[in-house]
Amino acid sequence: MNQRNLLILFAVLALVALAVILTNPGDEGGLGEGDLLLPDLAGNLNDVTELNLRRSGSEQLAVLTRTENGWVVSDRDGYPANFTRLRQNLRGLAEARIFESKTANPEFYERLGVQDISEPLASGIEFTLSGADILVQVIVGRTDQGGGNLAYVRRSGEAQSYLVKASLDPGQGANDWLDARILDIPSTRVRSVEIRHPDGEILAIAKGRSESVNYTVADIPAGRSLTYEGVANAIGAALAGLSLDDVESAGAFDPGDVEATVATFETFDGLRVTVQAWELADGQRRVAFAAEATIAKPDDGSADTGGDPDPGPVDVAAVTSIVDEAADITQRLGGWVYTLPSFKSEQFMQRMNGLLAAPE
Repeated sequence: MNQRNLLILFAVLALVALAVILTNPGDEGGLGEGDLLLPDLAGNLNDVTELNLRRSGSEQLAVLTRTENGWVVSDRDGYPANFTRLRQNLRGLAEARIFESKTANPEFYERLGVQDISEPLASGIEFTLSGADILVQVIVGRTDQGGGNLAYVRRSGEAQSYLVKASLDPGQGANDWLDARILDIPSTRVRSVEIRHPDGEILAIAKGRSESVNYTVADIPAGRSLTYEGVANAIGAALAGLSLDDVESAGAFDPGDVEATVATFETFDGLRVTVQAWELADGQRRVAFAAEATIAKPDDGSADTGGDPDPGPVDVAAVTSIVDEAADITQRLGGWVYTLPSFKSEQFMQRMNGLLAAPE
């Protein structure tokens, strides 16, 4: 056998040895294929009251706590948690079953992402689930292995690692555990928008019918024109599919000397949403929301018609729905200041010049 063949043989043997090490079940764990990873969790899932997630260097990623009003993210002043992600991960851990035993050798943890979370280069996330009579700790490494719901895991304090069948997605930060939904008011509902800047500039857009495609921009300067006919439509759609990047309590927010730009959205059905927007010294933007109904909730079969002598029949259910919607928006969003995707936040601070073509 020549030298080249010997090298190939040694390389193959090394790969085989490595595979044996990575799949060696070891002596710890006592779990086999098909066994639940955390057999005590499934029956006690409803007893979990806190989920603590840590990453490399034992850095706090997020702390979620169950309260009387539901799950909240303690790291974000008790803002409502992303219940879909929470349920996915809690159920994923409770239902995780051993697909294959992996390495018990710490030297190979890095390949699976299940190093001790105290290590500065650890790539996994440690889940700590706690409650009155439960304490579970498990390190979740690489997920979505094999193109399906498979993940590498290791129970904290044990040497043995596993490949498990489980749908797990720990995210990358506390923001991933927030309920990102803010508002979803489509432009078909929005009749007009007025943006008032601290320096006195006012930008106003409106359309006459909900089915109209484009908004009309008021008071275009003489000799100037819009860059294109529908340039203001992004402003009218700014409240559609609105989600957060981050959030903080209004009480903790300090804009300094920065005055807010105020954008007021009026809908065809009587809802008014007011958005305060700040551009801070560091260039970051923050926004806050409030809402009110522009029609009164009828108590005696009539409603505030704004002086219309013949308003016609009042749709009590529709009016009540708007009043309730305004109250819900204010209750959910009123105590918070949000960081939004830049393409959304800039719409609340748009200026006339941003809609106009360059002068000829």
